[in-house]
Amino acid sequence: MEKNETRSAKLLDLDVLDCPICFEPLTIPTFQCDDGHLVCNFCFAKVSSNKCPGPGCDLPIGNKRCFSMEKVLESAFVPCPNAEFGCTESFSYGKVSSHEKECNYSQCSCPNLECNYTGSYNIIYGHFMRSHLYNSTIYSSIWGYSSVDVRININEKVFVLWESLQKLLFVVQCFKERHGVYVTVRRIAPSASELKKFSYCLSYSIDGHNVTYESPEVKRLLEVNSQIPDESFMFVPICLLRGEMLELKLGVKKLKQK
Repeated sequence: MEKNETRSAKLLDLDVLDCPICFEPLTIPTFQCDDGHLVCNFCFAKVSSNKCPGPGCDLPIGNKRCFSMEKVLESAFVPCPNAEFGCTESFSYGKVSSHEKECNYSQCSCPNLECNYTGSYNIIYGHFMRSHLYNSTIYSSIWGYSSVDVRININEKVFVLWESLQKLLFVVQCFKERHGVYVTVRRIAPSASELKKFSYCLSYSIDGHNVTYESPEVKRLLEVNSQIPDESFMFVPICLLRGEMLELKLGVKKLKQK
């Protein structure tokens, strides 16, 4: 074999490149104990007393790198998991998960909670318009905080708005808790850096009281979930609620690209 000659090989089981502790792809640096048990960088940071977390092993793990595995990780290129949907990118194995979060071909779930449809970002809008338009409200002006009235039942939790010019879907979500209701706005889209970014402003008024929240950026998600947001939300205390309906004003505007 020539010194600079490149050879290829087929790996039958990619699981051997996963951390045996958290089962996520191994990344560089990768560490090992004196018996050769591997641990990823993230799990290594959590190891107590520098003892190997491998099953039945308590040998010290120290800062011993597994350079042979790191060499394999650098050489193992795999296609994006969304290749079947059109993505042509390939990455070293440990970088696939970070790409998948931003891939334009990542599968988005329909924001209608009763629908199981999934599709790429560029077709999910068309599906929603064909199948669920009767369940949404038009939101045609998203520039300059031109506001739209949103009337949402707290118990239904999800209200979908659409913008036809750029084919965008926004979701207003309510999370009712003991002390009040969290309200947030999210966009159905992957977190791809090249996609346009938006901010939003929510306001709620009742009996002379006003609650307003302006978000620095609309969070993007692939699927509507039931997790209470830990940031980017408006909170309406229970003392300001009047029944199960919330009447809000919502404005969305495009952020300037840096």
